[in-house]
Amino acid sequence: METISGLKVPVAGTYDPFYKRYIDLVAGKNLREVSRRQEEEMVSIFQPINTETGKLSYQAGKWSLNQVLGHIVDTEKIMHFRALCISRGESAGFPGFDQNKYVEKAIFDEIPARELLSSFLLNRQLFWQFIPTIPRGQWNEVGEVSGHSMSLHALIHIIFGHLEHHLILIRKHYLPLLG
Repeated sequence: METISGLKVPVAGTYDPFYKRYIDLVAGKNLREVSRRQEEEMVSIFQPINTETGKLSYQAGKWSLNQVLGHIVDTEKIMHFRALCISRGESAGFPGFDQNKYVEKAIFDEIPARELLSSFLLNRQLFWQFIPTIPRGQWNEVGEVSGHSMSLHALIHIIFGHLEHHLILIRKHYLPLLG
């Protein structure tokens, strides 16, 4: 069985160019190792956060720490669902989603960061249980997302690259708030 650690970099044309910035952040890396490191870093950042600290934002109009974590959880659930469907041969296209509306409609600031973190870790566990169910040769299956072709291969990279993007922002903007 092909493993995710053996995946090469997705080729242009198998994903919307918007996602290239995420793919580039994890291209050529062992995604299982990337995931472990990301999970450990998320635990070290979010586990100590109390209710009030989770509501901190580095600038007016920017998401709070809890909102960032909630956004990450929502996005990974959506991407996981898309990956499941594409891997099973779904031919229907998937709509995009407005991340700002999703965060606005959710009540992430009312949920303790530890609960959001638990949701993130559970979703990652479910994702890694899903990966072995993908048969060899299906990594290049293509579906449609937001009117663009999207390969399963690219989608998997986007999941980890998206979090890598947010970890960079968290380190730069939010960690200084935490002291």
